[in-house]
Amino acid sequence: MKFLLIQLRRIGDVLMTTPSIRLLSESFPEAELTFLTEAPADQVLQENPFLDEILLYRKPESFSETISFFRKLRARQFDCVIDFFGNPRSAFMSRFSGAPIRIGFNFRGRSWAYTHPVDISTKVTYAAQDKAQLLGPLGISANDFGLDFFADEKDKKYAAQLFEQLEIEDSDFVVSLSPVSRQPYKVWPPERFAMIADWLVENYKAKILYLFGPGEGHFIDAVRKAMKKKALPDYDIPSLSETLAILNRVDLHLGNDNGPRHFAVACGTPTLTIFGRPWAANWTPPQPTQHRALEFDPGCKNKCTFPKCELECLHGVTVEAVQTELEKMIKTLN
Repeated sequence: MKFLLIQLRRIGDVLMTTPSIRLLSESFPEAELTFLTEAPADQVLQENPFLDEILLYRKPESFSETISFFRKLRARQFDCVIDFFGNPRSAFMSRFSGAPIRIGFNFRGRSWAYTHPVDISTKVTYAAQDKAQLLGPLGISANDFGLDFFADEKDKKYAAQLFEQLEIEDSDFVVSLSPVSRQPYKVWPPERFAMIADWLVENYKAKILYLFGPGEGHFIDAVRKAMKKKALPDYDIPSLSETLAILNRVDLHLGNDNGPRHFAVACGTPTLTIFGRPWAANWTPPQPTQHRALEFDPGCKNKCTFPKCELECLHGVTVEAVQTELEKMIKTLN
């Protein structure tokens, strides 16, 4: 069988499909798996051994380019399409692929695109678990939701050289800190991150290593400016797989709900994440694990009114609560 898997946009969402990719490969070992996504999310799949091909989608600039794209997709003669994304564009891709089996969520106005529309769960569940529901029509039952993201040898070498450059010793307690997000409802106040960073340095002699991507340096500047203690210096922005290799070497990761947090989950580094608008359960592995989350519900998370609110959900997570949770986690590391 030839499978086409679709998940456009967002690095975290693409990572959440990786348990399903693995399960498909294990269930259909002779199948050919092709994944359609957009940059830069394709980077998290480059070393994935369960995929045969990655197609990079670029938004067509004209109607003729759109028609050309659909013709090329149809010419591939896929046997099964699984649309993990489920927006109007991916629904059209699924329908006009010509695949005899087309699976996607039964979102309003989308069921026409699929031969097997899957009802949406009303429960608040881990996003990887949600996406794995789409394997049901193929007779696949999922219970392993570990994320897959693989660094190659050059990424590992890069991380080793970076730690040497920053004069980080093997015995050092290194905490990666990622106070960034493009979404304001995910950004915990920088002065609070600064207080936590200072507390980690003072009480645990931690070395604070900032993680950020292109255009996100101002988040780091805000935290660094508010800190009283010294953090590790900045360095050239790494690729996504290099960031994964860095996270593989740190002891603990702290930050907002963002891509680096999911990378840390994928490589097994303990994480503490502060959540605002989305429910933590949507983005935190369901089993009791080393990955923890803090959130505050002022009574409106189920009926969010952002941007009309004052982000009480974010501001309700206190410095003291984060310190308490970190203390528990650090005890388990020793």
